[in-house]
Amino acid sequence: MSMGFVNTAQRGQHFDLAKLGIKKLKSANLALKGKSEREFEQAVISHLQSSPTIRKNLITQVGTDEVEKITQANLFGFSHRPDASIGKDGTAIEIKVVSGGQSARDILGQSIAYRMHYRFVILVLVDGTEDKKIVELCKDKKSKEHSLFRGLAETMNVFSIIGPDGPSKNISFEP
Repeated sequence: MSMGFVNTAQRGQHFDLAKLGIKKLKSANLALKGKSEREFEQAVISHLQSSPTIRKNLITQVGTDEVEKITQANLFGFSHRPDASIGKDGTAIEIKVVSGGQSARDILGQSIAYRMHYRFVILVLVDGTEDKKIVELCKDKKSKEHSLFRGLAETMNVFSIIGPDGPSKNISFEP
């Protein structure tokens, strides 16, 4: 699938690092109460850094002077910068607390922008709805939300972690 995305295959070093990132994020604690998106970012980055393999390849915006290291993706004349990346142009990671339609649209749009420059994208959606309807919809294999995330993973190399589905337990959509 071209669509202007970076060409990539689901094999090799970058794919292995993306799979390791997904594996780690399945157990990230997204069941934090009353936290801001920035605090979720820091929690997710800390969790990823617990893997020595990921830590040596992780580029973040949470450390000092690190923003300039993250490769920006350009689309429609605008620069888009993910929250973190594994490798310079390997895997973009975007973390978003989703509590309404706008934040859901934002993260889906960001995934497309990042795929223009990165081989893989990992979306981390923190269900910020009061009744946790996002997690419930994504768990339902008959829902359009489940189909959407499955399709993004299988055809566009956009993998997703959606949670919390319990303490340190999240739903994943991966190849």
